[in-house]
Amino acid sequence: MLLSARDVLPCKDVVLSGYSALSASRPVAPSSPTRSVPGCDAWTVQISAFAVGAWCVKRHLRGGLRASYRADLLDHAPAEVDGFQVVPVCFSPGPDVLPNRRSQLCSLIVSDEDHYDEHNEIMWQPPAGTSAQRAISRLNDAFGVVGVWPAAWVAAERVISICRARQKPPRLLEIGCGSGLPSICALAAGADVVATDVEELPLSLLKAAAEYQTLPGQLCTRKMDVLAAAGFNKTSWGGRTSYPSDEAFDVIVCSDCLYKHDVAQAIGNIIGKALLLRPTTLVVVTDADRRGSQEFLDELDKVLGLSLAKLTPPHFEPVPVPAWAADDARDPFDGTATEQVGLLSLL
Repeated sequence: MLLSARDVLPCKDVVLSGYSALSASRPVAPSSPTRSVPGCDAWTVQISAFAVGAWCVKRHLRGGLRASYRADLLDHAPAEVDGFQVVPVCFSPGPDVLPNRRSQLCSLIVSDEDHYDEHNEIMWQPPAGTSAQRAISRLNDAFGVVGVWPAAWVAAERVISICRARQKPPRLLEIGCGSGLPSICALAAGADVVATDVEELPLSLLKAAAEYQTLPGQLCTRKMDVLAAAGFNKTSWGGRTSYPSDEAFDVIVCSDCLYKHDVAQAIGNIIGKALLLRPTTLVVVTDADRRGSQEFLDELDKVLGLSLAKLTPPHFEPVPVPAWAADDARDPFDGTATEQVGLLSLL
């Protein structure tokens, strides 16, 4: 069954399987009090975008009925971002789980739910001319804007736990943010977030999501190419060729970005150097067994010297995807439900 905006919006307490169906006529969000970080735009770097995913109403609404959507969040969600039609992907982890007494949070993804028939289950076969098709054809890396990926739900759950355990909001860096699910959770807790991606559109989606939900944290978005940031490719897009040694973060998050060998190695290099700079930094890296995962682990081990010191090398431990993940955390590559992903362990 497919739901359209006509099916959803007249209802005050609509329950869906993780997605809200909104038409292109819904109003654009007004300007928001979300704060920006002074001098944020001074550093222009870039990073590989992939990250976090979820689903939208254009597919079958399978799985349990989990999220009761607040009408105010639906009504104020933007219809378009940078000329692309978008839809909120909302989730409700449960009572007293989200910070600041929020019952629900939403990320934004590129979506044309009205253009899909009920048999089109896979994101990578969009009809010609739709926003999803244009994003896939125009962006060098469109992974992060067309869905929320299974590993992102685990990263988001971990970020929520970290924020709840701290007395004051952390400073958090997200590498390859995509639609920015972990960053949104951190912003809801009042964190100072620096979100990076190799493409501009994911950053615009994250900013729009933070603004229309009036999240209290400080958001700075930066384009970053990890190959340039790690010094692996000095001719890449980035304005810098190495990780900024003058910045420190309480938390570094990277979700499902290890599907290219060179990119995965670069991310391992960046995170390793960040840990050498500040060993107390908490690192949240999630992976759905992508092909570059071993290169990431090897480079991280090399930079930190763990094996050389006869310590346990970095590895991924399987952890379950949270039950509140939208639509059974289906993978946008093939539509299959995901029960667990790998979470980086440095112990």
